[in-house]
Amino acid sequence: MLKIAIIAGSNRPNALNPQVVDWVAEQLAQRGDVEAEVVRYDDFNLPVLDEPVPAGAHMYQNDHTKAWGAKLADFDGYIFVTPEYNHSVPGNLKNALDYVAVEFNHKVGAIVNYGADKGVRAAEHLRLILINTKMATVRDQTSFSIFTDFADGKFAPQAVSSQSFTPMVDDLVLWGEALKGVRERIAEKAAAGA
Repeated sequence: MLKIAIIAGSNRPNALNPQVVDWVAEQLAQRGDVEAEVVRYDDFNLPVLDEPVPAGAHMYQNDHTKAWGAKLADFDGYIFVTPEYNHSVPGNLKNALDYVAVEFNHKVGAIVNYGADKGVRAAEHLRLILINTKMATVRDQTSFSIFTDFADGKFAPQAVSSQSFTPMVDDLVLWGEALKGVRERIAEKAAAGA
């Protein structure tokens, strides 16, 4: 069974994000091929990036970074649930992602986004960030409008918006299983060269 982290993309007070995250978790709970867990970066008390060495070197010095990285390393894939702030991802999400890199190598991600224009620019920017960590992202994403998929501050997804979720997760699972094999092959090569 594929282990999927649902990454909550905003910790803003009174944010809509928890409602969308809960919906994603409910959808995944109905599947028999994934084991999902909600992961919130604010549970790790990450300050503004304070690691002296870039994440790609995997030379973490701070306990909060080590804990955040260890948590993320446990998963085969990720679904990022992000709003769009100022035509991009929230600053806190970007900060949390800047802490790590190797944990995402040769794994798969999917994006659920929302905003005034369905959050599509946040998704575009997030893809650029994730590819730098050697993460593959599935093509389809699930996009919600704050005008049509929320009513009086409550998440009420329209069928036209949510219909892409199942095919997106189907691809996430296919890629996730394939990339498990890639990671095993990389580990074999590393062991043979040691």
